[in-house]
Amino acid sequence: MEDLEIVFGVIKDIITLNFDAITKQEWELFQGYGFFAFVVFLVVVLYAYWYHLYRAEKKGERNYEKYANLALKDDIDDSILENKRSI
Repeated sequence: MEDLEIVFGVIKDIITLNFDAITKQEWELFQGYGFFAFVVFLVVVLYAYWYHLYRAEKKGERNYEKYANLALKDDIDDSILENKRSI
């Protein structure tokens, strides 16, 4: 509980631009919790993106096998994967 008070105190000092009040130990604690929160955020975003791709392929909105074959079949006279309207 004391760690959270330190983290919120550092956040308050950053918002008020009072950088001199932050000690090295408080800053290191803040960085540790910040790094952990950032990694958790990135994991959530990664799994959300993976679920989006999985759901789009299962619903038939996209066929990612075509995109995988794009690197293998890259001739000038190959067919277009998707027709998109130009703006």
